[in-house]
Amino acid sequence: MIIATRNRLIHAYLGIDADTVWSIIQTHISELRERLEALKYT
Repeated sequence: MIIATRNRLIHAYLGIDADTVWSIIQTHISELRERLEALKYT
């Protein structure tokens, strides 16, 4: 999900809906944080 979102933001930034981005952030921020924390200790 993270990679797909990044690709969409990078390649179609003029067509990005701010509400959609905000929804993704709210829904997936805890998962992203957990993954980043795990990387920090590897």
